[in-house]
Order: sequence, then C-alpha cells, then structure tokens
Amino acid sequence: MKKRIEKNSLYWALLRITIIPIVLLVMVITAFCTKSLGDSIGQEAQKGLKNLCNTILMIYDDLYPGDYSIVNEDGAILLFKGEHQISNDFSIIDRVKAYTDADVTLFYQNVRILTTIENAQGERVIGTEANEVVTKEVLKSGEEAFFASTLIGDKKYFSYYAPLINSDGSCVGMIFVGKPSAYVKGLVLHAIMPILLLAIAAILLAGFFTIRFSGQLVGAIRKIEGFLEKVTNGNLHAELDSHVLKRSDELGEMGKHALKMQKSLRELVEQDILTKLYNRRSGEKMLRQIQDEYMQSGIPFCIALGDVDYFKKVNDTYGHECGDVVLIHLADQLKEHMHGKGFAARWGGEEFLLGFQGYHLEAAVKSVEALMENIRRKDVSYNDEKGIHVTMTFGVVEGSEEKIDHIIRESDAKLYLGKNQGRDRIVF
Repeated sequence: MKKRIEKNSLYWALLRITIIPIVLLVMVITAFCTKSLGDSIGQEAQKGLKNLCNTILMIYDDLYPGDYSIVNEDGAILLFKGEHQISNDFSIIDRVKAYTDADVTLFYQNVRILTTIENAQGERVIGTEANEVVTKEVLKSGEEAFFASTLIGDKKYFSYYAPLINSDGSCVGMIFVGKPSAYVKGLVLHAIMPILLLAIAAILLAGFFTIRFSGQLVGAIRKIEGFLEKVTNGNLHAELDSHVLKRSDELGEMGKHALKMQKSLRELVEQDILTKLYNRRSGEKMLRQIQDEYMQSGIPFCIALGDVDYFKKVNDTYGHECGDVVLIHLADQLKEHMHGKGFAARWGGEEFLLGFQGYHLEAAVKSVEALMENIRRKDVSYNDEKGIHVTMTFGVVEGSEEKIDHIIRESDAKLYLGKNQGRDRIVF
C-alpha cells in the first residue's frame, strides 16, 4: 500500500518552493506586459482619435468656411457653420463612422446637435447634454481632453473631446470622437493573449518538470527509507532498488552508503569476526533453511562437524596469534571448498560446521575427504617458522526431519569418536 502524501511532506515542500515562485514571477511579468501593452494601445488609440477629430474639423472648415453659430427658428435650434446650416446634415459624421467605426458628436455649448450615437430605440440622441465632468474639463477650460471611460447612455466610451473655437477665440461647443471602451479593451486582450498563453504554457511546463523531478526525488528517498526500515527491523538481506544506485547525485551516494552499512551490520551479526565465515547463529539459521527445503521439496542435505587436530598444541608452541592465522587459513579453504555446495560456519573455537545441500551421505563424505586431502597438502606459514602442518577430524551425518539440535549432537558424537580413534579422519 502506498503511503499517503502528507501536506507537510518533502514532496509538497519542493512543489511549494518551486512552483509558487514561478507562478508569482509569471504573474508579475504578465501583469507588467499587460500594463505596458494596455498603455501603448491606449496611447495609440488616443492619437488616432485626436487625428480623426482634427480631420473632421478640417473637413468642416474646408466645406463650410466661417464660425459656428446657433439660430432659433420656430423653436428649433439650428447649427450653422458660416452661412451653411449643418444641424440636419449627418453625411460627414455617418461616413466617418462607416469607415472608422468611431462615433462622432458635435456640441453647441454642451448640447448634442449632430451625433452618430443612437439610443436603444435606434434614435439619435440629439438634444441631450454632455456630462458635467466633460463640460467642466473641455467646454469651460477650452482645452482638449481624453477620457478612458465616458458614460454615454448605457455605454462607456474611450473618447477624445476638443473645443470648437470661433475666430474671435470664444469656445462655443465641443466635438467628440470615441469608440466603445469594450472595443479598446478587446484590442488590449487580443494583444496580450499570446503573452497569456505563453505564461500559462510556461507555468504548465514548469509544473510538469517540477512535479516529475519532485516525484523522482521523493520516490528515491522513500525507497532508501523503506530499505533502511527493513534493515532496522532485522532484514539484513533486503535489496535496495537498483534505480537509486544508478543515480549520480547525493541520493545515489546515500543509497550506496546504506548498502555498505547493511553489509557491515550483516558482517557483525552473521559473520565470525576472525574467519569471516558464518557465525554459529547464522549457521543454525542456514541449517534450518536447508532442512525446510528438504521437508518441502525432498532436497537431501548433510552436515559435517569438524575440529582442528592438536590446536591447543599450536597455541602453546607458537602463540595465539599463530593460532588465529591457522584458523583463518583453514576458513579460507573451507569457504572455497563449499562454494556451490552449501555453506561453512565457525561453530566455536577451532570447530567448524559444513552444510551440504543436495548431497546424500556418500557424496558428502567424498567431498570432505577431498577437503581433508587439500588441508594436508597446504601447510600454514607463520612469520619465519617452518610450515605448520595441520589436519582436521570430521563427523558426518545425513540430514533428516529430526530437530537440528539432535542432528548436530549426532554429528558431534561421531566427531568425538574420530578424536578418540586417532584424529585426522572422517566418522560417518
């Protein structure tokens, strides 16, 4: 069962310290670009509206020279430009709107006389007044002005207002040129859309690689954690995932150190310190394993308990250090001989136990005879002493379903009999 990823785990910590700064950075960059583009487009729109406004005024000046004036005729207010009445002539401003999609209004004072703006019923909003802010900013001051959001009816406009100045310098009205604010915002959105898409792609890409890296990193740590947990619980033969060991970073090194620690613990627990063979505890464990396989699958096994002949005499003559050299020399021979046949363990002092798996008694005895012959041929070298001749005596028995202690006692009895019969022999 997979462990639940806690919110305070290393995995989430890695995600927080990587993805959050990236998201914030992308958001800041996107906001900055949006602001810059918005300002740039706004400035271009303002410039365009101003140019359009001046063009309209030039058209009126060219077609109808003279000042703007109002004539009240039978209650109707008529706007004149020079000698020409233009209050009912929408051709110029309608054509401008058709080509530029910009609304145009001519005010006399603050009252709309000519306009392309229509209400919900499709009627031109002639006779309505400009709002107070526009009147104050343009009409009373005689200065042009831009407005990013002018409310006209129920619609907001991005607009430019300029005063209408007669030849005597008096301000008699205003001209308005504008486009719906939604249109200008649409231009900004269209311009920043690639940036937004790129920002989203950057966040997703960064998130993908961060999640993947974090998952691999935490996965490797958990494998090491699981391995150490098994070792802590006594499983000194647990295996560490090979993917961790293949890593070339600190986690790979950590995994290798964990394996070295496991090996050291296994040597301390399972091996005899002097000879590097299995110790007695591990030897008993190995015996139970091969007996279990015998009982389950019928694979035969034999054990041989051996003792170094006249080992006390070696210690007394040459010293205990020499005795250790003799034990190490014999242990190396036992280990080499038992390779592929079973195992060798130091049973205690100068006693060794051999476990043969897949061997009946006759085959095991022949193998021990070959081992003894090899021991006889190889004297032990110690300092400048002449080669020390060493022999061993063995008691060999075939395995059974009897308790391990019983089988060992039987082998020990045969070893004891061999000692009494003159040593350097096999009793079976």
